[in-house]
Amino acid sequence: MKRRYSIFTGALGLLALSGCHVDQWQQPKVKYDGTSDFFRDEQGNRPLVAGAVPVGGLRLDKAYFDGKLPTGKPVPTVPAGAVTASGGPKELLDRGENRYNVFCSPCHGRAGDGNGFIAQRGLGYWQKVPSSLHLPRLRKVEDGYVYDVITHGKGVMYGYAARIPDPKDRWAIVSYVRVLQAAQLARTGGVAETQPVPEVAPAETPTPAPVAPSAAPAVEEVKKAQADINAVLAGMTGDVLFDTGKTTIKPAASAFLNKLAAVLVKDAGVGFEIGGHTDAQGNASSNMKLSEGRAKAVRSYLISKGIAGERLTARGFGSSKPVADNASAAGRTKNRRITFTATAGGTN
Repeated sequence: MKRRYSIFTGALGLLALSGCHVDQWQQPKVKYDGTSDFFRDEQGNRPLVAGAVPVGGLRLDKAYFDGKLPTGKPVPTVPAGAVTASGGPKELLDRGENRYNVFCSPCHGRAGDGNGFIAQRGLGYWQKVPSSLHLPRLRKVEDGYVYDVITHGKGVMYGYAARIPDPKDRWAIVSYVRVLQAAQLARTGGVAETQPVPEVAPAETPTPAPVAPSAAPAVEEVKKAQADINAVLAGMTGDVLFDTGKTTIKPAASAFLNKLAAVLVKDAGVGFEIGGHTDAQGNASSNMKLSEGRAKAVRSYLISKGIAGERLTARGFGSSKPVADNASAAGRTKNRRITFTATAGGTN
């Protein structure tokens, strides 16, 4: 009985299978970039019908989508459409902070000082290090310029249009960058260019006598600042700050650099040139890039401690200015160093 039941069940299964069509689950298809014998040109991908615009492809607002005026120049400020599309100013800045921290901070740093973890991990050894967003020239450029750089990239930075496809998110980043710049100016005692002009006092209010602009620091002040720095630099070599062939500042070097920052705060009227130096081993071009990357790393660290970037310049000298014989290990150690030269003021 069981055997006859099994035979009957198997027969029903074969009958069911014979009634099914394989092409129901193995249907012919053409990949996006494949060929097809259905069309005369044998292309599987069909072009758009003339005059058709794909969803999201109508970009009439050139200022919003491209960040440019009809003349082709960058728009001066974030378009109102970006604020509206984000839900308001607060929502725009909140979104900008989020997108900046995800896409921008790895290179430019959370504070915008150009000292993100990618730069800290030796990027400056073989490639141009990211710019600080607090450079005077970047504070003065139009918002549309910043948007264009985010969209299309600049220098070694690739464009982020594909990674941040929504224009309002790119405008949100622009807005947050302006907040970082304003916060840095406030922290260092500067005055943001966007700060409202104060109202003129009433005519009956006595007008205080104008204060003459501060003069450049005296020679004695520059000499004193140099002496203060030299006291901190005494006995230090580049090996204290960096590992061999690296531009990443060692964690143990923070205490030393904090002492330098304290001196710079005390001698606030003096600028400094930060010089990076290497020994004569290795390729001269690589040594020059390494020394420049180290000088910029020190500058970025000091800026993160509240020192105004305008007071600090960073230069790489490679092995061109030795202070000891490169033939000995002790001499090479002395040549691997960071120098500080007091000046009348800092520039970038």
